[in-house]
Amino acid sequence: MLRLLRHALIQLAAGALAWLWVAPLAAPAAWALLAAGFAFGFALVSRVPSPGRWLHLAFWPLASLALSAGLPPWVYLVALIVTVGLGRNALHERVPFYRSNQRVAERLAELLPQGATLLEAGCGDARLALALSRLRPDLVITGVENAWLAWSWAKWRWLCAGRPANVAIRFGSLWRERWGGYQAIYVFLSPAPMPRVWQQFRQDAAPGALLISNSFTVPGVPADQTLPLGGPLQQALYLWRHSHGAC
Repeated sequence: MLRLLRHALIQLAAGALAWLWVAPLAAPAAWALLAAGFAFGFALVSRVPSPGRWLHLAFWPLASLALSAGLPPWVYLVALIVTVGLGRNALHERVPFYRSNQRVAERLAELLPQGATLLEAGCGDARLALALSRLRPDLVITGVENAWLAWSWAKWRWLCAGRPANVAIRFGSLWRERWGGYQAIYVFLSPAPMPRVWQQFRQDAAPGALLISNSFTVPGVPADQTLPLGGPLQQALYLWRHSHGAC
């Protein structure tokens, strides 16, 4: 809640400050650009992470364009619902809506042992879970997602895929899931929650379990293994084994 309030205050302060130089109704485009500059500056000063800074920069220009386009009110309502439904974690935990690519599924299919249980903590639209289940029907895969629109999308994809018995899609928080019931935990989140992910893994995962992170490392904890993916954004999988036992 405090993060949401901070972002709102940044935009309100930027808009009010820009109003001192340019009247919004007289020159909306100029006002929006000036407000965007102030918002970006405030985001830098308050140490908003990089993706959030660019969102602050884009907010007022995009709002000005939308207003000048004369869109009907319901468009804004739909945009708000989609944004919150897919991206609630970006607001609360600084975790954008990411989708793992096919190369990740192939790498996991090569890596995981026969009959392994896998938790995809934050499964999004279940793209990875369903792709992996096709490559490795022997795996038991559980996807957990707490953004309601992303979860609904995941369930719809699961139904369209024929309800594969080795895939379960659940609505809930990855932090409340019992990690001890899985041999491997896969995450594709952001740098922000990785320290908490590591703490949860150390405390709750079973002896010998494997933590797999797409693209993001644990600060101060070198990965036991790195598997390159070769993509411009999803560049590598980082693997850590629990200190007790072997997967």
